[in-house]
Amino acid sequence: MKGSRAILRTLLAMLALSLAACVTVVESPFNKKASPEKAVDNYTQLGLGYMQKGRNDLARLRLRKALSINEDYAPANDAMGLLWQSEGELDLAEESFQKAISLDGDFSLAKHHLGRLYSQLKRYDDAETYLLKAAQDRYYDNRASAYNDLALSYFRAGQAEKAIATYREALRISPYNVDSLVNISTLLFEAQNYPDSGKYFDRFDRVVKRGQAGYSAHSLWLGIKLSTISQNTPRTIELATQLKQLFPQSQEYKEYQQSLKDAGAGQ
Repeated sequence: MKGSRAILRTLLAMLALSLAACVTVVESPFNKKASPEKAVDNYTQLGLGYMQKGRNDLARLRLRKALSINEDYAPANDAMGLLWQSEGELDLAEESFQKAISLDGDFSLAKHHLGRLYSQLKRYDDAETYLLKAAQDRYYDNRASAYNDLALSYFRAGQAEKAIATYREALRISPYNVDSLVNISTLLFEAQNYPDSGKYFDRFDRVVKRGQAGYSAHSLWLGIKLSTISQNTPRTIELATQLKQLFPQSQEYKEYQQSLKDAGAGQ
């Protein structure tokens, strides 16, 4: 079904590698008198920074250096897990994340990463266990992201109702989280709950109008369908114009064009 494939394309985009924070790569000799604790953290942050820049070769050197100083430093093991995962070495990624958690039982970031890995591996029960632990940690900075990943995992497991409920939890914590708003609106639309779908889309639309986010081809097509159902013709035209201008080669624009042909044929 085209709609379900569109949801999957959108939700799977959430699976892309995300790091805990933006890291600026600045190479400089470390003070020889610096503590080992500071040095291992510096090398770990450099490794993460190089990963963000797509330089896994340099990232590996820095992370290995960090682990040579302290092989039991949980953040370095977690970062090495991200590196292995980005290279498709998923068994080694699991091993690194598990080690990070065993070294620091309160390390919610590593639990988040491990849960996301298990979702990728279609081990949905294991994914739920670890993503819930991360999401329910009230002191974890990325709780909304953990709930988003948990919702994705539920969706991939064919549990759309659980996914919707989990997106509601994400929005309870972060009411204007763009991923949550678009994805819950999409799932509610597929469930033919058009009023609630429209409410969440309108909230997302306000975020865009404030310049805090942008439309994707998927969100524009979703808005077109919602405004068509509500018979808001000016809004439909406005969104369709943006879809044509911004994403003329997209699958969503092709589906919009086909919808016009189907409507014309039905008259």
